[in-house]
Amino acid sequence: MRIGLVTPYTWTVPGGVNQHVEHLADELEARGHEPWIMAPVGSFTPSWRHPDGRRLTRAAGNLIPMGTALAIPSNGSRAHISLNPRVVWRMDRALRRMQFDLLHVHEPCTPMVSAAAVLLTTSPVVGTFHAALAASRAYATVAGTCRQLVERLDVRIAVSDAAQTYPGRLFPGEFRIVPNGVDVEAYARAVGKARVEGRICFIGRADRRKGLGVLLPAFAELRRRRPHVTLTIIGATRRQILEQLHAGPSRQIDFAGIETMGWVTDDEKIDLLAQAQVVCAPSLAAESFGVVLAEAMAAGVPVVASDLPGYRSVLRNGKAGRLVPPNDGPRLADALDDVLRDPQERARMAEAGLAAARQLSWTHVTKHILAAYEDALEAGAKSYGDGSPGGAWLGRAILSVV
Repeated sequence: MRIGLVTPYTWTVPGGVNQHVEHLADELEARGHEPWIMAPVGSFTPSWRHPDGRRLTRAAGNLIPMGTALAIPSNGSRAHISLNPRVVWRMDRALRRMQFDLLHVHEPCTPMVSAAAVLLTTSPVVGTFHAALAASRAYATVAGTCRQLVERLDVRIAVSDAAQTYPGRLFPGEFRIVPNGVDVEAYARAVGKARVEGRICFIGRADRRKGLGVLLPAFAELRRRRPHVTLTIIGATRRQILEQLHAGPSRQIDFAGIETMGWVTDDEKIDLLAQAQVVCAPSLAAESFGVVLAEAMAAGVPVVASDLPGYRSVLRNGKAGRLVPPNDGPRLADALDDVLRDPQERARMAEAGLAAARQLSWTHVTKHILAAYEDALEAGAKSYGDGSPGGAWLGRAILSVV
């Protein structure tokens, strides 16, 4: 089956959605399917760009570029998406040329790449919602168009209850919960490794939403209690942290005991997790799932995370990790201190995390996604098996205008 995997986010900036698409493409190919990734490539914002040459090279054979992207504020972070109307033409040509059996569109209401794919395709469509939104001005502003997009989907997927809540309230209908996957086999080599005493690991961008502004002072307090503890920050450089937290003469950041790694490869990340005694995810809000939590659990590392709905589901309501109130530095420092001081609790958390991670393996996740594909193909055959353009009429109308 020829499957188009569409992501609105530029392929050269690492992120949870693109990571999901990348692994899904590998799983589909291993099962004999023909996946093609459709995404923007590159960004007009070099100060925030995180070039990922490995991903670009790896996807070169099955990547259909959809122009360049622009970083815009979104959901407490930055989204690297395309707002260029020319994407509509690019997408139309690609869909006509490839003749996909099925399209799997991630964040189907996000312009321009994902929205154009949904509007223009005549193939059955599966849409996956990743973001956890309490509200969205963008959704509300273009609610009519979003409704057309969502109603065009043959099967709707959300990666968690948190990701389903807002679109489900705006656009009632069935949403299947299919979580993000984790490469359990790859992370297994970190399980049982000798850990560096007092080593804490943070994985994520320097965005304010990820909570470094809470973790750094909490870590400074923890070092006053336990001077030997260290913090490894994966995914952000010192410069990016200073820029994001607006540090300057009036606000100094103490980097004592902190190592900033910037972007690393998956293998490097696994090696770093193998050294950690605990992974900390202090996000402030808007986390729909928490891939970094699942990766840490698969590596056998205890997790201390903010008590957010998306994180809570991954950590089994606190049974597979320690949950603390978001944006509460003192409570975060106390929780990290407790876990680092208690080897028996760390062992219990690691074991519970491994059990939970096995349920998130790509083998399980792909099975559910393929079931959604079968249902979408069946629904599509009933809806427009006579060759009619299905939901593409609106996309053709937009194409004629732009």
